[in-house]
Amino acid sequence: MKSKEQITEPDFQKLVALVLNDLALRRTMLENREQEVNQQLSSLERDAELEQLDDQIQQLQRDHDHYRQFQDPAFKFNSQRYFQGPSMGLPQQP
Repeated sequence: MKSKEQITEPDFQKLVALVLNDLALRRTMLENREQEVNQQLSSLERDAELEQLDDQIQQLQRDHDHYRQFQDPAFKFNSQRYFQGPSMGLPQQP
């Protein structure tokens, strides 16, 4: 395993961008689930699951806020292009 001192700054910034993107997606998924739960379950089941979902969302937000402190605003990284590129086995978009 490499130490954190061995990672280059661009690789570190790419890693931070990917982590932030992942956390944002996971939070959106939890918030969507929260809306579904509000509409479907009985009050006791709903309250228990909503509390659990809220705890998970808060943890994701704390993680997002923590990692955002390491993000260099000058580093340009297009996560959409990254995930749609040939590295993911998909055709490259023009």
